[in-house]
Amino acid sequence: MKTLSGLAGLCFLVVFPQSVRAEPGPAGLVYSGNYQNGAFDSLTFVNSVVGWDTFFNAGFRGASTVIGNIEAGHVWTGHEAFVRAPGALNGVTNFTNTAPGALNEIDFHATMVGHVLAGSGYVPDNGGSYTYVGLGMAPEAALVSGAIATSFSATDLGSFEISNAAVTGVYKSFFRGTGVARPDVINSSWGGSDPAAITDAALVIDGLARQNASVAFVVSAGNGGNAAVGSPGAGYNNISVGSTGGAGFLQPSAFSSSGAVDFYNPVTGQTLTGVRSAVDIAAPGERMFLAAYLGGEGGIGAALPGLVANPVPADQYFLNMDGTSFASPMVAGGVALLKDVAKTHFFLNHSGNTDAFDTRVIKSVLQASATATAGWNNGQNAMNVTTQALDAVTGAGLMDLNKAIDVYFLGTRELALDGGGQIGEDGWDAATIGLGQTFEYVFSSAFSQQMALTVALNWFSVRDFNGTTDTGSDVAFSNLDLEVWSVDGLGNFLSRVGASLSTYNNTEFLRFDSLDAGRYGFRVNFGSKVFDTSGLVNSEYFGLAWNAVPVPEPGALWLLAAGSVLFARRRR
Repeated sequence: MKTLSGLAGLCFLVVFPQSVRAEPGPAGLVYSGNYQNGAFDSLTFVNSVVGWDTFFNAGFRGASTVIGNIEAGHVWTGHEAFVRAPGALNGVTNFTNTAPGALNEIDFHATMVGHVLAGSGYVPDNGGSYTYVGLGMAPEAALVSGAIATSFSATDLGSFEISNAAVTGVYKSFFRGTGVARPDVINSSWGGSDPAAITDAALVIDGLARQNASVAFVVSAGNGGNAAVGSPGAGYNNISVGSTGGAGFLQPSAFSSSGAVDFYNPVTGQTLTGVRSAVDIAAPGERMFLAAYLGGEGGIGAALPGLVANPVPADQYFLNMDGTSFASPMVAGGVALLKDVAKTHFFLNHSGNTDAFDTRVIKSVLQASATATAGWNNGQNAMNVTTQALDAVTGAGLMDLNKAIDVYFLGTRELALDGGGQIGEDGWDAATIGLGQTFEYVFSSAFSQQMALTVALNWFSVRDFNGTTDTGSDVAFSNLDLEVWSVDGLGNFLSRVGASLSTYNNTEFLRFDSLDAGRYGFRVNFGSKVFDTSGLVNSEYFGLAWNAVPVPEPGALWLLAAGSVLFARRRR
């Protein structure tokens, strides 16, 4: 393994000072193998920013999970970042796309993304120990790579073409577990235009995601800046991820797509432009240090043949990689960690706890536990009412897995019956609500001091996938609302203190920086349908999550017992 001068093994997902650049090399692709520079004084292990250490130190590294990565090409399994320890149960494999024209080529971009998802960090010549070199978010997960490109551009590095058959074949296999281990989470760091998410591919992916709700679909929002988020990030039934950087990674990345997306109504045939918030959450996506594939296949082979090395070096890395392409796998890896703990510790009977693994629940948990980014604004007015729900660039904010532990595992974990009920200060619920119904959730105890509160509500657009014709279709779209109320000692709702009332989103979200001492509750309302081509959709399954913390929040929340999960709350 070749390391950079002065790094001595601290080589993965580190953030380099703005002044550091490696030359020579094409813009945006910095070949770092022989880079000599002593200016690496400030390094940040990015995984730690989102709460990864808690899981790693407790021995939860994704070993019980499968991560799928679907994009243009395959992950190159020959890079040292993917070397697993002797006796490891899981490895990195490539799934062959049998669609006509599918190239199934190895690609530099997929290799970098795979590094973030499941780089092992295992270095045999370092005494066989874990180091920061190569450590991805879920270093012991099984990683399965799928490829959809039918050609790579010779003039625009990173661009490629696809066919409907190539897209449908891989996503269908992965979501259903046909001929491949069924993933717990699928990451896709690719996208195009289609802000209404109505292309054949967008309908297929959304339909499959809804039919296979235990497989979380995480996708990058795109790098278009103020431009609208493109498909598949513009879809409804996913977790779309924006990028952050700067101090504490709380600064929204200027390149991260932030434009509102469109809504198509198949009943009226009308497309409403710029009426939906597409970005759901954010993660670090700037100045990454990632595994380099320099072979002749994929994007580099097509666009930059002069960069191709023979034999392909297995110890080379790219410096200063930016993009939502790398923020998305951080979230997907985070989902894998949560599910690893859930399957092996908290929800042992996976088949009997399908709600806990449902994407609508997982998405709500991540959003309710997210940290507000710099300038975060979801349009809440002076009355704490929003018709926007989420921030345009970072959605609910920066992913925080430490807070997600509280919400997902240690608070209220699903009420026994649909319809609401009494809840703790944080937690989640999943329920099916009928058209015209209102479910009420009431905190069992009044807040004794000022509290910060976040609440997230998610449901799916009813999009269907026909496995016989391999096509997707729009069926219905329900309009649910989320309200927060003050409540008296008997549990009676007194006055509304905030509401998320977006019409065309399938997420509602509220953030209160400070609520006065007192008792509160939520209302989830299913008041109407925007459209229903079948006339039969009169109920909706949703995931709801919330997180209440004192103002100011205590700094140390967890005590960790090495090798096991022992999360001891200190703030209750």
